[in-house]
Amino acid sequence: MAGPIDKTLRAAKAHAKNGAFAEAEALYREVLARFPGNKRAQAGLAEISQSRATRPMNPPRPVINQLFGLKKSGRDREAAEAAARVLKEFPRAPAAMEVRAAALSALGDHAGAAVLYRELVGMFPDAPDAHGSYGNELMALFRDDEAVTEFERVLELRPGDPVALNNIGNAKRRAGEQSEALDMYRAALEAAPDFVEAQLNLANALVVNRKSQEAERHLSEVLAKLPDNFRALTTMGDVRRDLGDKPGAIDYYKRALAIDPEHAEALASLINATRISEGDPVIGRLEASLEAPHHSDRERVRFEFALGKAYEDIGETEKSFAFYARGNARRKKLLGYTIEQDETLFAQIKQAFPAAPDKITEAPQSGPEPIFIVGLPRSGTTLTEQIVSAHPLVEPGGELTELGSAMSALDWSTSEDFHAKADEIRAEYREVLRDHAKGAPFVTDKMPLNFRWIGAIRALFPEAKIIHLQRDPRAVIWSIYRLNFSSDGNAYAHSLDDLVAYRALHQDLMAHWKSLFGETIYDLSYAQLVENPEAEIRALLDYLELPFDEACLRPQDNKRIARTASRDQVSKPIYKGSSQAWEKYAPYLEAAFAKLD
Repeated sequence: MAGPIDKTLRAAKAHAKNGAFAEAEALYREVLARFPGNKRAQAGLAEISQSRATRPMNPPRPVINQLFGLKKSGRDREAAEAAARVLKEFPRAPAAMEVRAAALSALGDHAGAAVLYRELVGMFPDAPDAHGSYGNELMALFRDDEAVTEFERVLELRPGDPVALNNIGNAKRRAGEQSEALDMYRAALEAAPDFVEAQLNLANALVVNRKSQEAERHLSEVLAKLPDNFRALTTMGDVRRDLGDKPGAIDYYKRALAIDPEHAEALASLINATRISEGDPVIGRLEASLEAPHHSDRERVRFEFALGKAYEDIGETEKSFAFYARGNARRKKLLGYTIEQDETLFAQIKQAFPAAPDKITEAPQSGPEPIFIVGLPRSGTTLTEQIVSAHPLVEPGGELTELGSAMSALDWSTSEDFHAKADEIRAEYREVLRDHAKGAPFVTDKMPLNFRWIGAIRALFPEAKIIHLQRDPRAVIWSIYRLNFSSDGNAYAHSLDDLVAYRALHQDLMAHWKSLFGETIYDLSYAQLVENPEAEIRALLDYLELPFDEACLRPQDNKRIARTASRDQVSKPIYKGSSQAWEKYAPYLEAAFAKLD
């Protein structure tokens, strides 16, 4: 009988391997009925018992259809609850897990959804959709690095997947890796030319990277096909404003709001693009939207700053200040900032450069040289760049982020990290300058906080010109406080006391640099510049060793469009008076300003 028994055992094992446990169990029991001590049959039954406990099994098809029907009809809470009941009877049933995860995600329980998708990924490691869904939940939980790992796994399993490429772009953009984000969005659009979401994401990223004309082209393509695409309309409004076309921007925002009149983001954009009049219903609409529970704290910050600006426009300073204070407090909490962070950094920088550094040699360069314009934000750096870049030998770079990002990533507890990476940092920055130069011998970099890196700048670019702006600290602090910065690099800006303390750190560090580098740093007074522009501009050009050019006296005619918060001011002739805006808010600023040295 050995032959037939062996054949029966092999058949039972094959059934078990294919998940046909009932058939396998029947065969094993048939063998044991005749040979109760057969160890192979006993082991086979034990394996079936274990597999039944761990192997995922879906419920009957009608139950699965019911679950998917609930989800498809948008009854997410019912779908989640029904799936939970199914999972009690069929633990780890993939279909029920999938429905419950998707329903929890729609209900905003991304942590619960992530747990289920993580288990599905473990059960089906070669299923790209499971990895993609898990990555989406990780993104919702701001676990971006983990999310990228899941999206990259999708690309391994499904090369060129446009959704995964787009999602990686979203993660990179949120991490501040703008160049990488652009590459991902472009790759997604190349893989799927009709992928509207990727094209809109690309357009948004281009706006952030000050490539508004390229963004406009992509948005025009979307709007040609989808003229009522809300996101394309609002982003086109941002583009038109960035290009200096305020009426065009307002028109696009209004077109978007005609589609969705209560959309808070569009309301905030419209407020920031135009001067609000008393009685304008846009204020009440945004205030009502602010209280809606679905907004994130970052969105609420934007709305609070917009309402501060709206009430400032109509002269209600008490309400205006209250909204500015709310927005700043909320954003400071989001950033987790304390002034001690910058106190430590500034002390380390001074310690790294106790004396004027030696020049870090480089091969002769034929490319453009930088002109650094530094100071606190809102101190006049944009106007100064408009003046300098009006000169035919100077091309504007704007607020270049590359040098500051590289410096901020260094360990400043000693100077060793800087010296180890100096050549690489300089080479990459020179490449950035060449990209902006358009053949000009000089390129401006008006990133204000580069004042922190003057010691490093002198080591890398010993001949570079450095213009340091000085302005009434009250005007500077108030102007910063009422501004919702687009990046998180100005974390000190969201408390009046922090701003006063940061200004003191700035003053102390600049005194240190002046003690090391003396008159090679040019101090430019904003007050004197607007009081006597021609004399100050001539002196500035002398420092820059540039021949005088009449165009520098008319920065408002500079064809370059300033893409900072000061763009509206620098489109006008040089004028006095902007430094007194804080006076309307003096009662709310008195305590902080009393601490100014």
